[in-house]
Amino acid sequence: MTDRSLHTTCAYCGVGCGVEIPRAGDRDIQVSGLANHPANLGRLCVKGTHLGEVLPLQQRLLRPQLAGKTVSWDTALDFISQKIDRARTDFGSDSLGFYLSGQLLTEDYYVANKLAKGFLGTANLDTNSRLCMSSAVAAYQQSLGEDAVPGCYEDLEQADLVILVGSNLAWAHPVLFQRLQAARKTRPQMRLVVIDPRATDTSRAADLHLPLKPGTDGRLFNGALAWLADQNALDAEFIKQHTEQFDETLAAARQHAGSNWAALADDCDLSLADLLQFFDWLKDTPRTVTAWSMGINQSRSGVAKSQAIINLHLATGRIGKVGATPFSITGQPNAMGGREVGGLANQLASHRGFTQADCDAVARFWEAPNMARTPGLKAVDLFKAAARGEIKVLWIMATNPLASLPDANRVREALARVETVIVSDVVTDNDTLAYADLVLPALAWGEKDGTVTNSERCLSRQRGFLLPPGEARPDWWALTQVGQRLGFRAAFDYDSAADIFVEHAALSAFEPAPNRQFNLQPLKNLTAREYDNLAPMQWPFEADGCPRARLFSDGCFATPNGRARFIPVAPAEPDAAAGQLRLNTGRLRDQWHTMTRTGLVNRLGQHRPDFCITLHPADAAERGLTAGQPVRISNALGHFVALLAIDTGQRRGDAFAPMHWNATFAAEGGVTRVIPAIVDPQSGQPEAKHALIDVEPLPVRCSGIYIGEHLPEPLAQSAIWFKRSLGQQWLWSLFYAEQKVTELASLWQSIAPENSVTLSDSGHHWFHQASLPGQSPGFWLALGDQYRPEVDTDWLIEHWQVSDVALDDWLAGKPGKADPRGNLICTCYSVYDRDIQGYLEQHPGARLADVQHELKCSTQCGSCLEEVTGLVQQCSLRSSAVETA
Repeated sequence: MTDRSLHTTCAYCGVGCGVEIPRAGDRDIQVSGLANHPANLGRLCVKGTHLGEVLPLQQRLLRPQLAGKTVSWDTALDFISQKIDRARTDFGSDSLGFYLSGQLLTEDYYVANKLAKGFLGTANLDTNSRLCMSSAVAAYQQSLGEDAVPGCYEDLEQADLVILVGSNLAWAHPVLFQRLQAARKTRPQMRLVVIDPRATDTSRAADLHLPLKPGTDGRLFNGALAWLADQNALDAEFIKQHTEQFDETLAAARQHAGSNWAALADDCDLSLADLLQFFDWLKDTPRTVTAWSMGINQSRSGVAKSQAIINLHLATGRIGKVGATPFSITGQPNAMGGREVGGLANQLASHRGFTQADCDAVARFWEAPNMARTPGLKAVDLFKAAARGEIKVLWIMATNPLASLPDANRVREALARVETVIVSDVVTDNDTLAYADLVLPALAWGEKDGTVTNSERCLSRQRGFLLPPGEARPDWWALTQVGQRLGFRAAFDYDSAADIFVEHAALSAFEPAPNRQFNLQPLKNLTAREYDNLAPMQWPFEADGCPRARLFSDGCFATPNGRARFIPVAPAEPDAAAGQLRLNTGRLRDQWHTMTRTGLVNRLGQHRPDFCITLHPADAAERGLTAGQPVRISNALGHFVALLAIDTGQRRGDAFAPMHWNATFAAEGGVTRVIPAIVDPQSGQPEAKHALIDVEPLPVRCSGIYIGEHLPEPLAQSAIWFKRSLGQQWLWSLFYAEQKVTELASLWQSIAPENSVTLSDSGHHWFHQASLPGQSPGFWLALGDQYRPEVDTDWLIEHWQVSDVALDDWLAGKPGKADPRGNLICTCYSVYDRDIQGYLEQHPGARLADVQHELKCSTQCGSCLEEVTGLVQQCSLRSSAVETA
């Protein structure tokens, strides 16, 4: 940290990038990547690059709200304490529930776990990391002995073979993908294999893409283990010296995958040549990293699939070595930090479980009078218990379960039935807040202070550089105040996040179990100044206090006997679609979770502006569907509405919809409305990739666009709408099943503001009206007979306060007769696909480097590199075809 800047950590994914803030206290800043942070080495993805744009106080929750009325913190904290005390007395400790988030800092997590498990006596405390990482966690624990990712990011760069499974790394973890691509450029011998049913930006960059049948990943990896055994390509000495249960595991793999490789390829819907190519590369490449994410974890057999990957690495001795590791990539910024302090319902702090010895040790350290002794309810089960009326007080922090948990309608019923719902959040509007009895204003990124731990076990400081707005307070502070009111003052007498962290570090070093990796012994006596200046570092630490990048290099694992365990697995596969489509869900490049932050940034909404479900052209044609039309996606659980996108890269019989849109951004949004609450029996992680659905068209008589600060009730009343930010204004895409243009125009004109201008056609097929340019508050409306006008929203917003704009242009929504700019590709430099195509048409033979030099696209954050590369290749192919013809 310098006198002029402050160093912190990004608020988004588990890569954990370092961020440099130019001026503390300023909400109008442009952030940059921190050059010396080991996670990103100065890089930022497009979301991180735009972090400065989420700092203005839009839609911020600033004061406690009890039953919809503003109250003091004292009133709010007394209310919580009384409700908790009454529920414990009348119904027992397990009538209490806490649902936390990977957005919390480690210090927040620590206090919540201490209060719930140590002093209130309930382990009904879980986190949305259950939806993200718990399957990988369970697999690591049962095989390696601990929730300890064995590798580091450098392994991705130093491997000769990188296998990405169920991960669109280019979009979900862009900085890691950039590091991988940079390494491939300097080391041409590296190979990249992507195993994913979908064609993605990640798969398009691969040397080999295996678009396997959804759900067959476990069969594929069991087959690889059996094939390598047949080729005598396993590390027999490593297996003998450092593992157990190998013979049973190999027998199970053979039985599951079979020995007919053509039949296995057919089962996985792969070509035999591709299958054997993959197996050959595995055999010949000692430096192999297998990295996996949600495509593996979010499964009814996510633990078994993760285990099949770990089994393969143990069998080949590819663990704890440079460029050789099984590597689960974390989804959230502090999913790992939360697990370090016991953030899952089946964990205690410091990687302890619910054994009597662990419970006793934690109780002694905390001097806890009511130590929970058995695991609590995992996320899905917690809300099922709430729906049964068993949870009387539920405290939700920094997450939106109504938009993220499966079977959203059941979650809605659960929230409605809980006697007291407390929500700590930073925004005034999300799906879950409508069910809160008490809402507490928490600190947001840039305001709160603490630590996070990323996917490679690197602990970093997240520093507050802004004054807390209104009466917003740290989450840990609210928890300590409740703990003190409940009679546990001495245990929760913290003055700062530093006080909490050093206690957390001391607990990690207290009565350590043999071979346990997690231990923060060198950090347990930090002073406040040392904590404030703490540099990024990986746990565990060597004897000299230096961080260790790789675990288990000595062949000693975290199990009681030091041996890794092979686990026989035969991962269950999802049911056949039987005429329905199979819905896969995931992330978009520029958005994050339920868009609490990213949804407020105009630029981040332009790359994929609409909430779409994507189908293969043949599946769309069978259902009489056309691109751009609204469709209803449904099953027995419920439905949501999205617009249709068509893509030849989408697998036949499958559909894809992003997870981000919810009731805040779409009138009938939310993919979780149709996702059944099927969970992995070991991890409790829900399956989010295999919901069976029907897709049908919605009738539309009129559609349009409204731009303004609020959508007027007459337009909203019967519309299917989708909403996105344009900065100070919002854009609503509107669709009406019943009303005609004339009806809506007449209704609107009866309430339209004065001094507006109108343009319509004589046949009543379309109607445009807008406030005069420069007028405030302004609006812009276009309605049409089953059409959506193509407008240049950048141009409209740029001229929103300009009074001398030509009215014809203003009403048309674009300057003159200019063609629409197409799809945004490069968010950083506002480069659209038609900009790139136009340049390539004017400069035949231009290469990627020429496009980058001239237009700057993909030269800043690099998130759009694969799309730009694809456009250049497409243009080159078209040119070659023309020349050949």
